[in-house]
Amino acid sequence: MRGKTTCPECKHSFTLDLPVRDEKHEIVCPKCKNKFNVKVKCKDDECTWEEHGEPRKTILSKNKAITNKPMIAAILLICVFVLGVTTAIYSESFIETSLDVASGLGLKGNVEIYVTDLENNSLANVTLTIDEVNKDTNAKGIANFRDVELGIHTMEISKEGYSQNQEVLVIPFIKTKIDFELEEDNESEETIEFDTLGCTFIIGIFSVFALLGAIACIKRRNLDLAIAGSIIGIFSFGFFLIGLILSIIAFVLIIKSRDEFRDAKKGKVF
Repeated sequence: MRGKTTCPECKHSFTLDLPVRDEKHEIVCPKCKNKFNVKVKCKDDECTWEEHGEPRKTILSKNKAITNKPMIAAILLICVFVLGVTTAIYSESFIETSLDVASGLGLKGNVEIYVTDLENNSLANVTLTIDEVNKDTNAKGIANFRDVELGIHTMEISKEGYSQNQEVLVIPFIKTKIDFELEEDNESEETIEFDTLGCTFIIGIFSVFALLGAIACIKRRNLDLAIAGSIIGIFSFGFFLIGLILSIIAFVLIIKSRDEFRDAKKGKVF
């Protein structure tokens, strides 16, 4: 049993290993060579010792058995990575399908639109329409839509002498924020389509974090990275939101096995 003691003579603290037996051990201080006794006592798998009448707990806790939880979490996060990369490659069709499933589960999204002119001045009283819901920008040029159906929607922007349509992507959990630059005296019936390239890049990054979390689980190192990978992997969506579900399961497994990671906090401080 490894523990820490303090010499009653010179107050020097040092660490030592003692056999786990209910008996006294004579200790010699390495600094002043003073001799004193320490008694080891064990009860219910927890070992303590008594030194000068004061009970002290050991520095290191009892080692826990190694489980398969980190490896299972790693396999799940690798699946999240593969699903996320696939979603990123075929982003538009997979995103729409996944968001349709999420909508069926009752999830909604929020959208914030910020409208400025070509000189970056905020524009008030600009009418925005999403799914037949109208909102006017406030004095700061901002309009908020809450509880919007998930998916790609066509937003209508209108002001006197101006009309434009633009597609916006609404996702769960994260508010969609769009900065829109209004050009005066411009009326167009064309719709600006949603650019999936940026979405592809973001989903790809999220998927890479899931892979890094899987590597951390395999090595049983970097607990923080493993946890971050499982959380960020949630936002990689994955086919039919399977990636989201697998990431949540992986997160639970990592938390339950956190003591098995070599950089996790172990032992007891006294």
